[in-house]
Amino acid sequence: MKKITQILIVTITVFSISGCNDDFLDLKPQDAVSEADVWQDLNLIELYVNDRYNELPHGFPQWAGGLRMTGITDESYHMHEARFLDKYTQGGLTSGSLNMYYFNGFWLDAYRAIRNNNIFLENISNFSEEGTEDRIKQLTAEIRFLRAYFYTELIARYGGVPLVKSTFELGSSFDIQRSSFEECVQFIVEELNMAIEGLSNKDEAVELEFGRITKGAAMGLKIRALLFNASPLFNETNDQTKWQHVSDACEELFDLGQYNLSADYQGLFLSAMNPEVIFFKQFINQFGFELVDEVSDFYFHYRGGHSIDEWRFPNGDGGWISENPRQEFIDQYEMTFSGVIPVLGYSGNSSNLTPIINPEAFDYNPNQPYANRDPRLGYSVLHDGNQFKGRELEFWDGGKDSRNTDVDFWWNGSRLGYGIRKSLDESWSLDSGTGSNQPWIYMRLAEFYLTYAEAQYHLNNLPVAVEYVNKVRSRQDVNMPPIDASGDLLRKIKHERKIELAFESNRWYDARRWLDAEVDFAKDIVGVEIIRNPLDASKSYRYFYFEDGIGNRSFPQNHYLWPIPIEEIQKSNLEQNPDY
Repeated sequence: MKKITQILIVTITVFSISGCNDDFLDLKPQDAVSEADVWQDLNLIELYVNDRYNELPHGFPQWAGGLRMTGITDESYHMHEARFLDKYTQGGLTSGSLNMYYFNGFWLDAYRAIRNNNIFLENISNFSEEGTEDRIKQLTAEIRFLRAYFYTELIARYGGVPLVKSTFELGSSFDIQRSSFEECVQFIVEELNMAIEGLSNKDEAVELEFGRITKGAAMGLKIRALLFNASPLFNETNDQTKWQHVSDACEELFDLGQYNLSADYQGLFLSAMNPEVIFFKQFINQFGFELVDEVSDFYFHYRGGHSIDEWRFPNGDGGWISENPRQEFIDQYEMTFSGVIPVLGYSGNSSNLTPIINPEAFDYNPNQPYANRDPRLGYSVLHDGNQFKGRELEFWDGGKDSRNTDVDFWWNGSRLGYGIRKSLDESWSLDSGTGSNQPWIYMRLAEFYLTYAEAQYHLNNLPVAVEYVNKVRSRQDVNMPPIDASGDLLRKIKHERKIELAFESNRWYDARRWLDAEVDFAKDIVGVEIIRNPLDASKSYRYFYFEDGIGNRSFPQNHYLWPIPIEEIQKSNLEQNPDY
């Protein structure tokens, strides 16, 4: 994405100068580009489109926000930002800016981006140059994708939203009502169908075109919009035709023949060139980041690059470790031979819990809890004994990665005994600086294999559903036992999605669209303390409820949709989401 990330920001200045001298009024500014000039110059048009890519959110902002959502799910606990995120995890959301400090800036950022996309679509017809038709068609398709992207993210958070398809004039009415969820989905699908016609395939987006939006990305976004439309949160009658639309859209993507499952699960998150990756955001020479606390709207906004390695490395290597995977989530990683979840829950004293071991987990040893586990556990999670940067991680009390006060950077030691490994670049160190440049992966093939499996389940094509789950489980460096259609197949599909896509932001969307969040996100947090015997180096494990006991987590039904920012409600006639 060199052409996209190393760009100039085009400043469009509209001058309004009073006076009666026509010659004076016809003068062009020497230090800015006029709005009219932009739409007469292909290079300026391309720069304008490139700058729209910078408006895309990603999952690597500092703290939380954007697509960094794992800390408000049952995947992990964000130990540095509990004071802000507790509102999401303990049932306290309101529409005020303090409660929605990190996340509701997205509403404002999204509509700002949509406005910029509308400006392009309203003005691009002013450009006419022989031989550029194909290029203009592609750029227009990219803008339609970007507008559809922001609308898809908006409806996933808020339900139906105002569909603003043109810019406002000074005399325009700002009293725009929310469209229904289905109207929004219909608009998104129509936009993406038009975009698909003008976009290149992945194998055509090479060299300076590498990183631009492709047909596959547009098809993937269409699948996501249709999946929300088909899921229980918005499909109360379980209309089967909606699942058929999801299935058809998945097959359209697969028929491109452009993508393959990676043989390197851990490495695929470090390279945008991986054959599994469909849509991504690169950060080339963009190490710095900026947190913009805009006084005008009271929300955080994120700009620039990222430092995800510093923010998630273990404290033993100078990192902050930030989000701590929860023990209950660790327990979801199956055994490699029996293929079952090893721990079903906990009982007993809240400060010294007893694991309820699955009797079918014949290959589970509670004294070696990470042995014989789904390889994706080691690829995705920093846990005690795992190899990282050429050494063994030491989360035991007194170890290099613990919170023992004799340890360097102990204050950044994990509070639950784990860290997130997925997407980390082990070549990073404090000596190399704080910036990181691995891409944010928005979409990859495995997600849509599992989406297709879910659709096939609802369409009663159970053998096909099983086949596509097992495609994911049998990838070369995972090789987990196959599932079958016996028992609760939907539960198995959900479980595979939870594990395969862990810490990639999907979990927040999935649990909500399934209507599972009010149970799954309300579970109490379990952590682990590891004690190492100095005489023989043996280890024991104490499991405990975090946050001084139980009952602290909750997910009220109104949390399935976020509140529209109170400032937007106060200056318009928009209808707020229920119970806010």
